[in-house]
Amino acid sequence: MRAEENQLIPGQKYCLGDVLWWTRQNDVFSAMMGLPSANTNTPGWFMLRRTAEKKILDGMMEEEINILRGEAERMAREGLLKDIQ
Repeated sequence: MRAEENQLIPGQKYCLGDVLWWTRQNDVFSAMMGLPSANTNTPGWFMLRRTAEKKILDGMMEEEINILRGEAERMAREGLLKDIQ
């Protein structure tokens, strides 16, 4: 990924899957089906990540989704925290 693709700016909208990844990465790794453990060195991890994000989002209650949406809106207004960038 080029550096400019990784720079996230205030005012940009973020998808809930990405916000979930940035804020709850351990939960996403835990949801990767059929793997005893996973990390970004796991072959095919990105597709597994997207599948795990969808599984988590599909299982969330409306209140949890609203909290995640609030985090996305805050990030859109303020930008990402430095540890996420």
